[in-house]
Amino acid sequence: MSFLYPQFLFGLLALGIPIIIHLFNFRRTRKVYFSNTAFLKNVKEATTSKLKVKHLLILLARLLFVFFLVLTFAQPYFPTKDSEAALGANTENMVYIYLDNSLSMSSELGSNMRGIDQGVNYIEEIINLYPKNTSYKFLTNEFGSFSRVPKTGSELGETIAEVDLTGIARSMEEVLSKIESDEQSTVGTAEKKRSDVYLISDYQKSTAGNLEVIKEDTTNQIYLAPIRSTYQSNIFVDSVYLTNPFMLAEEANELAVVLRNDSEEEVSDLIVRLLINDQQVANASLDLESYATGTLQFTLNFPLESNNRCQITFEDYPVTFDNSFYFSLNLGDRIRVLEMTATNAFPQGSTIAKVYANNKLFDFQSYSINNLDYSLIESTDLLVLNELGNTGNDANLAVIPYIQDFLSNGGHILYIPPANGNLVFLREITANNNLTASRVNPSNAVEASRTTLANLDLANPFFASMFEGESSNFEMPTAIRHIEQNLRGASLLEYRTGEPYLLSLSKSYIRTETAASDPIFVFNTPLRSDFTSLYRHAIFVPIMYRLASMSKSLNNKLYYYVDEAAITLETANFSNAQVGENTENGASVNERYLYKLQKDQQEVVPLQRVVGGRLFLEIPQNVVEPGFYSLFPMEENASASNQTQEPLINLAFDVEKQESLVDQYSVEELQKTFDNSANIKIYEADDVDTFSELIRKQQTDVSLWKYALLLALFFLLTEILLIRFL
Repeated sequence: MSFLYPQFLFGLLALGIPIIIHLFNFRRTRKVYFSNTAFLKNVKEATTSKLKVKHLLILLARLLFVFFLVLTFAQPYFPTKDSEAALGANTENMVYIYLDNSLSMSSELGSNMRGIDQGVNYIEEIINLYPKNTSYKFLTNEFGSFSRVPKTGSELGETIAEVDLTGIARSMEEVLSKIESDEQSTVGTAEKKRSDVYLISDYQKSTAGNLEVIKEDTTNQIYLAPIRSTYQSNIFVDSVYLTNPFMLAEEANELAVVLRNDSEEEVSDLIVRLLINDQQVANASLDLESYATGTLQFTLNFPLESNNRCQITFEDYPVTFDNSFYFSLNLGDRIRVLEMTATNAFPQGSTIAKVYANNKLFDFQSYSINNLDYSLIESTDLLVLNELGNTGNDANLAVIPYIQDFLSNGGHILYIPPANGNLVFLREITANNNLTASRVNPSNAVEASRTTLANLDLANPFFASMFEGESSNFEMPTAIRHIEQNLRGASLLEYRTGEPYLLSLSKSYIRTETAASDPIFVFNTPLRSDFTSLYRHAIFVPIMYRLASMSKSLNNKLYYYVDEAAITLETANFSNAQVGENTENGASVNERYLYKLQKDQQEVVPLQRVVGGRLFLEIPQNVVEPGFYSLFPMEENASASNQTQEPLINLAFDVEKQESLVDQYSVEELQKTFDNSANIKIYEADDVDTFSELIRKQQTDVSLWKYALLLALFFLLTEILLIRFL
């Protein structure tokens, strides 16, 4: 037997009070005179014997009354086996409670309440289970600051009332690692005490992770409280992408929407709507087989604004948190293409100048290397080095550091070798001293040395949606074998012999971590009739357009997930007036700006830095919600009235699609996993009442204070009866 409040046992010292009263009768005696006392002798002897027994019984009743009254306040109990394992005799252990508040907990359960609400009710029952002096630490998926501060039961009750859903999902490994880290920081070098850990979650297989890590915690007593949902199916958006990744005004484009059916049942005639700027612009229907994906195509052939907020919506019950998918269509400026050539190399204009002559799509400029303004390199998207071979003159040497900085900042280069096959210039700009190249000696008959290029590999993402149909069996252009080199990368075009003709160099050539894709593309021959017929072939224009659009692809990420740690944006997409560059008395003035994200009345100022024309934002995961956020500049030390009211760009955030996979670990699977783990208990409950009954049955100690109080009252009544009738 143990006592909840053993300090009250000092009250047993009060047992000495009835004994003292019994030994020393403090009542004053009064003398009564009788004329003859001979008849009183026998009466006195009989009365004295009777009073002695009566006083002993009253003393015993009083002692027992005081004894059981003290026990009532000390609250004795018999600890159960589970309770002894969890708490032992120490009631000051920490109780950790984790509540999964991911969006999957928003669905209704069989008890007609949301999963997160049932989890909150579970916590209330846990609070009622423990003594009032118990300390709790409460965790949700945000791992907020409140999780570091111990709370009393009443404080925890106030905290759980404010819990809301979040788009962040946590694995059990992350949760237990957080608890272990907290225990180590709290205990330090002191002896670690046993704690109770409650894990309340729907235990999705896609997000819970490897449950075996729970077994590794053999110190704490762990209680799993699975929230069982009634749904077994869900439909959600798997991905959204544009056929042409670079979006331009007045240019038609195709929007592809991939939906996934995560259920055993087929879905017929699912109506999907496309909304742009809160207006429905298109809808389509789709049939989905079980556990399969389907793709819808929406044609974007109508005028769009610069920044467009777009949604894909459909009806799917009971899982509704992912029925809307957010993305943004931000129209890009023209692609800036800068061509650098040798002096007087193309008096009639190069092939590059002709292919990028569309002024609606491209801002094209061409300079010889001797007449180049080096400041243009930094602001360009695609830098074309057309037949620049050696570094034998000062102009070539002077421009190399600017090109290297351009690459380091994530710029893209298209390199076309010179007729003499000299790749020294390419070796210098890539700082790759191991690069070797030699010209292949042509045969006497030039036409005889031409080789037909291999058919296109349409499975390569570079050619995705570039051509209609799937057939790649059409006549290909020809080219001579011009250069043998040891460059490493992916071949976009090849000779029939397997040698690369158009090569995408790997990022290992660039000393930077900012490159979003392979940044250098290299042809094997000059684009002239003496070397190739590619520039006259039908595939040439789409290939060159794709090369240019890839230099802009970083600006056109349609959506982000709320659990992304950081995102990257190019400040080149922002107009000068918005980013704080203006002209004052003919001089350029650069003002320092911070950037904020705003959604309705919510404003978030993330950690940020600007490097090489790119804005890096660290996204606070416990704040950002699914939906649209507008990016605004905030001038330092400027009043709100002076700040720009138009957003620089709209950003869309969505829930990670793993959260939409509804398959859960069943109670049977959990029991099988932890069958041999003595310190892990699983509560199989469908509602709050069942959960309350289970935890009280398994953990609640057998309380004895009520029985002690009844006995105290019984002996008090016994004392009264003895005094009255004996």
